[in-house]
Amino acid sequence: MNNDSDGDVESTGPVARSGAGETTRSLSSLLAEAGVEFLHPFQTLVRREAADRPDADVLIEAPTGAGKTIAYVLVSLDHLAATNPPIGPTAVLVIAPTRELAQQVDRVFLPFARGVNRRVALLQGGVSFEPQLRNIGRGADIAVGTPGRLLDLLDHRQLDLSGVEVVVVDEADRLADMGFLDDVGRILDAVPTTARTLLVSATLSGAVTSLVRRLRPRPITVRTAGSVDSAPEGLGRGTTENPHRRVEMIRERLRLQVGSLLDASHRSLVFVRTRHSADRWVGWIAEDGRGALALHGGLTTAGRRAAIGAFRAGDVAVLVATDLASRGLDVPAIELVVHLERSDDEIDYIHRSGRTGRAGAGGVVVNFVRNEQRRPLLAMEARLHVLARDASLADVLADLQRLGTRPPRWSPPLGRRTM
Repeated sequence: MNNDSDGDVESTGPVARSGAGETTRSLSSLLAEAGVEFLHPFQTLVRREAADRPDADVLIEAPTGAGKTIAYVLVSLDHLAATNPPIGPTAVLVIAPTRELAQQVDRVFLPFARGVNRRVALLQGGVSFEPQLRNIGRGADIAVGTPGRLLDLLDHRQLDLSGVEVVVVDEADRLADMGFLDDVGRILDAVPTTARTLLVSATLSGAVTSLVRRLRPRPITVRTAGSVDSAPEGLGRGTTENPHRRVEMIRERLRLQVGSLLDASHRSLVFVRTRHSADRWVGWIAEDGRGALALHGGLTTAGRRAAIGAFRAGDVAVLVATDLASRGLDVPAIELVVHLERSDDEIDYIHRSGRTGRAGAGGVVVNFVRNEQRRPLLAMEARLHVLARDASLADVLADLQRLGTRPPRWSPPLGRRTM
């Protein structure tokens, strides 16, 4: 049974390895080659703590956009450098809740793995088994997969995890929300008990505690401010640098209001509740002479991949999405997030809003509010500790204009300096 979510983004394609006999390079040189001048202090802390206690499991608690992926990628490759397992059998396993996130992790891992002469295999549902089986057959030192596809491969004895030394459970809270914890448990049962576990989550409480109990005694815990259950600090909740604004919705002028904001932003993400709304708004935006694409579960895998690829490349400046894009979509420099229709899940507000203000860049979040929605919206903001205020359309346009002159508050997750 395949339980994968229908999220999907651009994939790096088939398994990849450096040329045979190629000399491996240090991670420091690979970081420099990638233009990474420095790591965020949180990433440095995770890497240092893991190196100081190489036999300990690691709990990583941090909000979306804090740079967790590069942190555990470096820890995993540091471990392989220290133990030097044979090339070919799977030594690192990453379990991700959606195809979208698995593909994102694959993209981050790939250039570093190539530099140290290791293969990466992406194992995801929604696509044919055969290419993935061929990749496994050629050797996959690092496997990145979704629960459904990993279980399918294990059940058919087509994936051997007996040599795994590091297993990463990414976005554990999301795995819990999607009902995958039993599946994750079955996958972990196929991994040696000696394997090092890195458990990564926005929160380590609630249902995630069942996974925490599977860790070995005395794990390392590394936290950064801003997890879902902690005090607000930036991503998804609003600060002076990343303001959240409530704008009165005027039905007969809503199209004009939204258009004014889109014209003032270089890259905008508009959230609605249904695929019908997404398609309708894309049509309206196009009629008004602006480029936009839709992202929702009604698109094919290729269609979703193409939409996100075009948005990431800057071929279109506006993506109109359902909550399919609220988590795991990592596109740099999204200046504006617009909530046209609220999600049924309050926590999705945090994840939607967290698509902007990432990697130290500024961003603005706008809620269009009708009078009858004001009271429940204020109640939600109080429960989630969202820092927002009422604003006119002119106020928001001024916020967007200021983005170009605002320096970043903290180092980008990959250490690249923003221009």
